Amino acid sequence: MVMQKTLSKKKRSLFLLLTLFFPLLFFVLLEGGLRFFDYGDNLNLFVPTPDNFADTQYLAINQDVARRYFTQVSRTPLPVNTFFLKNKPANGYRIFMLGGSTVAGWPYSNNVLSSRLLNQRLTDAFPGKQIEVINTGIAALNSHSLLDFMDEVLEQKPDAIMIYAGHNEFYGALGAASTESLGPSRWIIKSYLAALNFKTVLWVRDVTSDFQRWLATLRSAAPAHSQYATLMGEMIGEQNVVYNGATYRRAKQHYQQNLEEIFERAHAANVPVIISELVSNVRDHAPFVSVATDRYPSADIVFRQAQVLEAEGQYGQARAAYYRAKDLDVLRFRAPQAFNEIIRETAAKFNVPVVPMQSSFEKASPNGLIGANLMLEHLHPTVEGYALIANAFFDSMQQHRLITAEWPAKKIKPPAYYAKNWPVTDLDRAIGMLRTMKLMDHWPFTPPSEPGNGFDNFQPGTYAEEVAYRLEKNELNFVQAHSEMAQHYRLAGKHGLAFREYQALIKAAPHHASFYLLAAKNRMEQKRFEAALVLIKQSLTLKNSALGNKWAGQIMLHYRRFDDAVSYLKKAQKQLSKDAHLVYLLASAYALSGHKQHAHEALIHLQTMQHDFAGIPRLEKLINNLK
Repeated sequence: MVMQKTLSKKKRSLFLLLTLFFPLLFFVLLEGGLRFFDYGDNLNLFVPTPDNFADTQYLAINQDVARRYFTQVSRTPLPVNTFFLKNKPANGYRIFMLGGSTVAGWPYSNNVLSSRLLNQRLTDAFPGKQIEVINTGIAALNSHSLLDFMDEVLEQKPDAIMIYAGHNEFYGALGAASTESLGPSRWIIKSYLAALNFKTVLWVRDVTSDFQRWLATLRSAAPAHSQYATLMGEMIGEQNVVYNGATYRRAKQHYQQNLEEIFERAHAANVPVIISELVSNVRDHAPFVSVATDRYPSADIVFRQAQVLEAEGQYGQARAAYYRAKDLDVLRFRAPQAFNEIIRETAAKFNVPVVPMQSSFEKASPNGLIGANLMLEHLHPTVEGYALIANAFFDSMQQHRLITAEWPAKKIKPPAYYAKNWPVTDLDRAIGMLRTMKLMDHWPFTPPSEPGNGFDNFQPGTYAEEVAYRLEKNELNFVQAHSEMAQHYRLAGKHGLAFREYQALIKAAPHHASFYLLAAKNRMEQKRFEAALVLIKQSLTLKNSALGNKWAGQIMLHYRRFDDAVSYLKKAQKQLSKDAHLVYLLASAYALSGHKQHAHEALIHLQTMQHDFAGIPRLEKLINNLK
């Protein structure tokens, strides 16, 4: 009897062990199978560029990375096309800029990015260093995502991290009031993001999302958010987030905790951080939704009081009232002033410098009231506003002695220089205007049932607006649009404006070698060969192209630098072996540099390729005259 009881206990233990083991084995096999078949998208923050992208290995921001955070929206926002060297050079200084749509430069093209201008200003100030300002901005991301990025950012050996983030804490991905919210627990959010490293979790998430969409189809009803035509509208979950209510307090708490952990990780890696205050349009953007409570007045009433105070010339009181009205707006797309307090207090705990962005924008605004002078709608800056952000980060870096203790004052160009020379064109401004118009045609700027028709009924007033409108209707891509504007200016004899369009392409995508060649061609057409050569050499630094070498060889021939011409043209010939004109140029360079034998061999090769080539008689005469 005792033996039976003993066996019975052993069997129970074995049964319990097997009960635990088989489910674990199932998930191990499932995970292994999903990995073997490479299930799902690569959601790493950084991915290698294709082999033919450039001669040096680069990394890029993964265009799918935002899929980590979005499952309920019809469109996943894309990051900026940003590239940086896979292997950080010895003279490199690498900065990562983290944030949401403002860091991503919405609604403009990438040549307007604050990170691009900051990169140029630092490069001009420190020509001996290879400056990289790497933009990881993605629309609708918030501090949960930034914290999730940190380990991958730190793996890339940054010298500094710049942060402008906080407007998306309510309606951004995983935000406290968004359609992508995972509930009130920050621990659950962090655990979920960590679990996404497992393919099984990704698979379960995808199956669940597909099932939800299938159920909605069966019910002949789209998800509640799909009635909204913009990402901004789709992200709205809880529409009335009252001031100092539970959701409001939770967003504040998560924001502070995430910033603290970001600072802690950077400090542990000995990487300095600079964080900026947040700015938004308080003067010229009325509250989205106003709700009076027992404790607080309606936002629209306070907004009207601010307007009265401004009209009376009481600008200090008006400013405070405008900020108060923004804080009481229960549709929380603009960060409340409490978030700037959190930024300052949390940064102070970790000795992190704070960019005084609010005062920078106030000083640049009439009567210190931030409005349409620097803002397009509720919070995205104008071209001038984005430049102001770049300059404020630059000044803060200098003040806190990043890069070096003593900055070279003689090499620092003033903001006015860049305001005049930075290539932002009428086309870029028109693109920003139209994208803003499209956004404001929809909820929450208009009622969901009554969308506006400003974009649909838009009548271009200039050629730039016409091209921008075609771009926004997907009739052109970005490169075609700027190229078409350049051609328009060329035909009108406005060659400087044509060149500026090509410069805009370069600043939008500074690692694309072909854009430098487009600009170089423009300079060559104007017989500005030295300027063309600078651009060609920049192109060749990125990619050793046949066309770049051929053009460089032609320019060297023009300047009678024959040995240099031979060097470039020989490189070009390796890639363009069937180009008769190239062989003619190479033979000419050999002859003019006194290499008769090489010139004669090239002539024979040319005659074999194209016996009736127009330049052959001239080349024969040139070679025959050699001693």
